[in-house]
Amino acid sequence: MSVTINPQDVRGVKTLLNKINASDVNKALVRSINTTLTGVRTDGVKMLSDHYALTASAIRESWKIQKAAFNNPSGVVSTAGTFVRLIKFGARQTKTGVSIKVLKKNPRAVIKHAFISKIRAGQHEQQGYWRQYKGARKKVVPGRAYAQMPYAYRFPTKALYGPRLQDYLGDPGIIGTLTKMAGERLTKDMARQVDAILRGY
Repeated sequence: MSVTINPQDVRGVKTLLNKINASDVNKALVRSINTTLTGVRTDGVKMLSDHYALTASAIRESWKIQKAAFNNPSGVVSTAGTFVRLIKFGARQTKTGVSIKVLKKNPRAVIKHAFISKIRAGQHEQQGYWRQYKGARKKVVPGRAYAQMPYAYRFPTKALYGPRLQDYLGDPGIIGTLTKMAGERLTKDMARQVDAILRGY
């Protein structure tokens, strides 16, 4: 998902530029666009952190900004990523599985028979996994080291993931709101930049 900011996006910008020369117009545009890009990222991160039970810092990692330059007054703020590892959603081991909270509006839920562990050599972070039971059930102690589990309980395993954050922003209503806010930010900052230039005159 990306939002592109350029001078044509906001009609009101044109009326602010009539009294200043082309060089100053370009400088004002570039500065305003870059300020707006940072603001759009802030707005997008807040939208996602209000929806998902994730920290703002964890969400911000997926956002990138391509700044405008004086020879190319156009910039892009974008977010991309894959499905978020379930461990990020406050995963906790319980007696019956792994407790998680994905959406802020929903209560915590338990994924039965899931477990939290490191199952590969060199794996630096724990991950949530699901184990398919085969044959007779046996009591498995939560938190028990993976290597100590009965062999029948080890395989197959499947790493667990939550939603891809960008899918929420793909909703026409959500991205429409974010784009509208971007235009408002650009207009407001452009007015500030033009006012500063006119005061200099």
